[in-house]
Amino acid sequence: MSSGWTKYRKTVILERLLHRGGQRIGMRFEPDEELKQCCKEMGASYTKTHRCWYVDNHRENMKKIFATFRGKAWVDQTAFFGEKPKKEPVEEKRATAGIVLDAAGRAEYERYCTYLKAKGMAESSVRTYANCISVFLAYFAGRDVAGIRQEDIDQFLSEHIYTQGLARSTHAQYVAALRHFYRNRYGKHIAVEQLAYPKKGKKLPKVLAKEEIALMIKHTPNLKHRMLMAMQYGMGLRVGELVGIRMRDIDLGRGTIVVHGKGFKSRRVFISRGIAPMLQTYIDQYQPKDYLYEGQNGGAYSDTSVNAVLKQAARRAGITKSVHSHMLRHSYATHLLESGTDLRYIQELLGHSSSKTTEIYTFVSTKKLGDIGSPFDDLDI
Repeated sequence: MSSGWTKYRKTVILERLLHRGGQRIGMRFEPDEELKQCCKEMGASYTKTHRCWYVDNHRENMKKIFATFRGKAWVDQTAFFGEKPKKEPVEEKRATAGIVLDAAGRAEYERYCTYLKAKGMAESSVRTYANCISVFLAYFAGRDVAGIRQEDIDQFLSEHIYTQGLARSTHAQYVAALRHFYRNRYGKHIAVEQLAYPKKGKKLPKVLAKEEIALMIKHTPNLKHRMLMAMQYGMGLRVGELVGIRMRDIDLGRGTIVVHGKGFKSRRVFISRGIAPMLQTYIDQYQPKDYLYEGQNGGAYSDTSVNAVLKQAARRAGITKSVHSHMLRHSYATHLLESGTDLRYIQELLGHSSSKTTEIYTFVSTKKLGDIGSPFDDLDI
C-alpha cells in the first residue's frame, strides 16, 4: 500500500466526543511522552471520563492537530467522520435529569437505587433500571406505588412506549425494570410475569470472512492492535471480556485465560496454538503490569478504542463493511459452526447461559472442549 500512514510508527485516532456539555475532538494514542507533550503544547486537556486528550471541536483546532502531529504520527480520522459523538457515561445523579419526581417518588427512587447497588448489579444495569423506574414514578406522581394496579402499568407502557414510538429494545428495558422493581419491592401486588416483553425482530448477525479478518490483521503494523483483533476473533470474546483481562487471569503454562463475562460470570477459555506465540511476544514487548491491554494512563483499554482500531484496520484492508468488535465474536462462532463444531460446545466457548441463545437443537458431540481448535489457526498471516 502506498498511503501515507506507512511512514509512521505512531497513530493518533481522532474521535468526536460530547464532553462537559460541548462538542470535542478526542485524540487517542498509545502511551507516548512525545505525543503527550504535543497535546499539551496545543492546549489540549485530558479527560479521565473518556481516557483521552481533547480540544474543542472546530475547524481551527482540527488544522492545529494536523500541524502539531505532522511528521510525528499518522492522524486517523476514520472514527471521527464515521461515528456519532461519544457521550459521557451517565452517572446515577443524572439518571432523572429532566424528570420531575415528587417527594414520595424521589424517596422510592433512592431506595430502589440503594437496593440495586446493595445487590451488586452491574453499573450499566443500575443506570438502565433506575432511569426506567424514575420515568415510571414521574408518570404516577401523587399515586401510592404499592396501590398501582396491573392495568395501570399496561396503560403506562401503552402511552409511554407506543405513543412515543420507542424502539423494541427500549420497551424491553422498561418491562425488565418493572418486573424487577415489583418482584423485589411489591411482588404481592403485581403479577410480574404478565408484563410481556415485546416480540423480538429476527436479525442475522453480521460476520466477516476468514480472508477479511486475515487482511485486517496483516495490514495492522501495531502489535497491540494486532493482538486485540487476534484474541477477540481467535477466542470469541466480548469486547468487555477482552479489555477486562488481567495478567493474573493468564496461565500460559496451561494455555488458558479466565475471562469475566456478563453478569459477573467467569469462564476459562483456551489460547489457540496460533495465538500463544503472539501473546508471549506481546507480553515481552509491552510488559503490562495489571491489565493485559492498558490505556495510555494505566487502567483497562477502552471499548471505544477497540472499535476505532477495528475500523482503522478495515479501512487499511479495503473492507467497505461497517465493522465493529462484536462482528469478530459472531465470526468466531459462525466459522466454528461451519467447520462442524457442535452447537453445544459453541455455547460453552461463548459463555452463553441459555442454550436458546445459540439455538441448540442437535445432539451433543463427544468431542472435548480442550480438543477444539480455533478458526484463528487457519489464517494465513
